[in-house]
Amino acid sequence: MSAIAEKETVRDAAYYATGLAKLIQCPTVVTEPFERFTQYHEVLRSVFPLTFRTLEITTIGASEDDGDLFMEMAKRVGGISDPRFQSGNPRGGNALIMRWKGKSNERPVALMGHQDVAPVDEENWTYPPFAAQIHDGKLYGRGAIDCKNTGYLSLQAIEELLEEGFAPAQDVYYLSSDNEEIGGQGTPSIVRELERRGVRFSFTLDEGGAVITDLIPGAKPVAAVAVLEKGSSVWRFSAKTRGGHTSMPPKGTPWERLAAIISDIHKNKYFKAKVTPETLAMVKGFGDALNGPSGFLLKHASIFKPLIAKIAPKISPTVNALFASVVTFTMAQGSLLPNVIPNEAFIIANLRHATHANLARARRIFEKLAKKHDVECELVVGWDASPPVPVTNPEYQYIAKTIESTIPDAAVVPFIEMGATDSRHMPQLTDCALRFTPFRLTQEQMRRMHGDDENIDIDTLPEGVAFFKKLIRNWK
Repeated sequence: MSAIAEKETVRDAAYYATGLAKLIQCPTVVTEPFERFTQYHEVLRSVFPLTFRTLEITTIGASEDDGDLFMEMAKRVGGISDPRFQSGNPRGGNALIMRWKGKSNERPVALMGHQDVAPVDEENWTYPPFAAQIHDGKLYGRGAIDCKNTGYLSLQAIEELLEEGFAPAQDVYYLSSDNEEIGGQGTPSIVRELERRGVRFSFTLDEGGAVITDLIPGAKPVAAVAVLEKGSSVWRFSAKTRGGHTSMPPKGTPWERLAAIISDIHKNKYFKAKVTPETLAMVKGFGDALNGPSGFLLKHASIFKPLIAKIAPKISPTVNALFASVVTFTMAQGSLLPNVIPNEAFIIANLRHATHANLARARRIFEKLAKKHDVECELVVGWDASPPVPVTNPEYQYIAKTIESTIPDAAVVPFIEMGATDSRHMPQLTDCALRFTPFRLTQEQMRRMHGDDENIDIDTLPEGVAFFKKLIRNWK
C-alpha cells in the first residue's frame, strides 16, 4: 500500500461540528467593525492552541497607500444605499500568514480560507445564522460552507498532526484574508509580503470546488477541483439628455436607449460558448462519473467538440456559464422623481469572462454596442480569467490522488470556478493555484451559499480533516 493510500486517524463528526460551530458563532460579517476580526483570532487560538503556539504567525493589513477596490467601485457606480457598507472592515488589518516550518523550504505549499462572511437577513433564516445549531445532521450558520469550514478543516488537520508529533517535510502555510467577500486588500497584502520574503509555492489550495453529490443524476459524486476561475468586470452604461417633464417625453429618452442595449445584449448573445482545453478536460472527467453510453460519449468528447459547444448553452444556465462568458445587469439609477425625465441615467453590468473572452474583447463588443445605441460605456473594474492549471501538472495529480484515496467513491473532475476567490491573486506566487475543499454538498446546499439557511452535513467533516492531514503528511 502506498503512503498516499494509508488511512488517517480522525475524530467523530460531533467533535468537529463543535469546533466549527465556535468559529461560526463569531460573526465576522465583512461589514462588521475591525475589532470583530480581532475577536475571531482569539477564538481561533482557543480552538487550535497547539497550532498557534507552534506556527510562525504574521498579522498583516493594507498599507495606507492601498486603494480600496470595493469602496472605489461603489463611488463609480453611484454609491451604496445599504448603511452597513458605509463602515465595517473594507480595508482589513487582520489577514493572517501562518507558517509551519518544515525540514525544507524548497517546495512550500499554502492552504487558504478567508475569515469574513457575507451579510445575512436574519428574518429569512429558519435557525439563527450565528447560533450554529445542528438539525437533522446539518450544521446551520453563515460561513458553514463559505468558508469557515475550509479554514476549520485545514487548521484542525494541522492541530492533529502536531498532536501526533508530526513534522512536515516542506514548509506549510495557512493564508487567510479578512475581506474576500468585497475584494478587499487582505490577500493582495499577503501576496506582497510573501513576495518580499521570496516565497514561491509548489501549489496553493483555496475554496472553490467541493464534492458535489448530485451534480449528475444517477452518477458518482463529483470532486470538482477548480483549475481556473473566470474573470470578472463591472461596466457602466450611461445615457444623457436634456431631461424634462414626463407629460411631454421626447424620442430616445435615456431609459429607452439603455433598455435597447440591454435587449440587444441578451437577445443576440455576443459572448459565445467555446470548448477550450479546460472545458474539454472537465467534460471527459464527467465521463468518469457516469456508466454506460453517456459515460462513453463524454470520455471521448474530443470527437464531439462542435456539438458540445452548440448543445451546452441549451442544457441549463449553469452549464452555459461553464463554457461561455455571461453578462448580468444588476443596478440602475436615474431620476429622483417619477414625473421627471433624468438628465442622465445609468445601468451596471457584471460580466464573468471565460478564458477565451478577455477584457479587451469585451471592451470592443461593448463600445461598438454603446455607439449603436447612443450611450456611453465605461469599464469600472475588471480582470481576466486566471491562468489554467493543466491536469497533467504533477501537483494537480498529487491532489487528485489524495482525493481518490480519501474519498474513493468520488470522480475527480477538473472544474471552472465561476465566482471570484482570493486565488485569483495566487498566480503571482505559484504556477498551480487550485480551488477545492473536501466536503460533500448537494446542489441545494450550494445554492444556499450567500443565501438563507446555509448549512453543511456534519458527517462530511471527518473526511475533510483526513484529506488535509494526508495532503500535508505525504507532501515531500
